[in-house]
Amino acid sequence: MAETTTEPNSRSRRAGGIILLACIVIGIILFALANLGIIAAGLFILLLVALVVLAVIGIGIAVFAIPVYIMKDTKVEPGTYELDDVAAVNDTKDH
Repeated sequence: MAETTTEPNSRSRRAGGIILLACIVIGIILFALANLGIIAAGLFILLLVALVVLAVIGIGIAVFAIPVYIMKDTKVEPGTYELDDVAAVNDTKDH
């Protein structure tokens, strides 16, 4: 009969996988620390690009919104706007 247990083999695979993952994480951390200036410059450029995009969007909204607000015609109907003069919409009791 064939042996059905592979416990030592799977333990060594899991241990090897964990060691490999730890080596990869340590390598990424060391790479980031070695190239910290380049990463900081890249993040600064990304922040600058984001600010420029937001500024362009804000200016675009202002260019379209200000003329619309200026051209908007406010219609005020003559009459009284006292709360005592307001009539109920429905005088009958619904409930």
